[in-house]
Amino acid sequence: MLSRIADSLFWLARYIERAEDTARILDVTFHTLLEQAQQPYGLRWDPILSMAGEAALFRQLYGEPNAHNVFEFLAFSPNNPSSIMQCVTKARENARTIRDRISREMWEDLNGLYFTLGNFNPQEETAAGPHRFCGRVIFGSHRFHGVTDATLPHDEGWEFLRIGSALERAEMTARLVDMQYRSLLEPASSVGPPDNHQWMAVLKSVGAYEAYHRQYHSAIEPARVAEMLILHSQHPRSIRFSMTETQAALRAISNTGPGSYANEAERLTGKVLERLRYDRIDDILRGGLHGYLSDLIHHFNGIGEAIARAYFHYEVVA
Repeated sequence: MLSRIADSLFWLARYIERAEDTARILDVTFHTLLEQAQQPYGLRWDPILSMAGEAALFRQLYGEPNAHNVFEFLAFSPNNPSSIMQCVTKARENARTIRDRISREMWEDLNGLYFTLGNFNPQEETAAGPHRFCGRVIFGSHRFHGVTDATLPHDEGWEFLRIGSALERAEMTARLVDMQYRSLLEPASSVGPPDNHQWMAVLKSVGAYEAYHRQYHSAIEPARVAEMLILHSQHPRSIRFSMTETQAALRAISNTGPGSYANEAERLTGKVLERLRYDRIDDILRGGLHGYLSDLIHHFNGIGEAIARAYFHYEVVA
């Protein structure tokens, strides 16, 4: 496979995943704030902007965050390279350049999503709230993955899509747990302690609320939320599951067997995955969750750069 095609498939998947994850977090946080409007404590918008990696840019453009300007910035802003519309636009452009290497159904589905979202009026949606827009993004992403799995041969190209999606999801989950955990646990005597609504929001933003209760049969506890989203081996949005997918796809491309690696990307992925398999949440929390997740994110960036060096033939600039 040409490196240009592999590169486009990898980033196509990353942009679609980024759009979906942003939509999930934006929608759940918005409605949690509405539910908690009369409560002394509520989720703030700052963590979402930090997760998107565009907090400084937001401050330059808008100043203080509120529900309306955060939604506009994360959903529609052409000045935000990570806004949902920009991610879908970039995904469509990557797909357009390789239309002969993807299925007709994939192109039609993604092209349709692009025009559907483009028909939304930013002012009207900002005033009405994000649920309708974010719902279209989330289910559009689900539909695209379903169409892809059903119509694209599961060859090298499909594996690069799989890697892009899994790597982006692992990084976004790590950022979510890190930012929300710190914001929910930091002392703030003036606002009082957080309640379960905030932890419900974290779980719902990754589609893990029902799975959490099936797993633990208990009230929502911060340590167990972190355990599920970091170490759970079967939940599709946990970091461990995402890295397992990444490793399997990399090995499928290089035909590398268990216990060995063909390149630096496989070595780093295996190193991270072994850590996730044997670490325990109590040990992670004692050692410092923020440092642990920051180190994981650093490794995710290293894996992305190593994939680029091995298969795309250029250096990734952060």
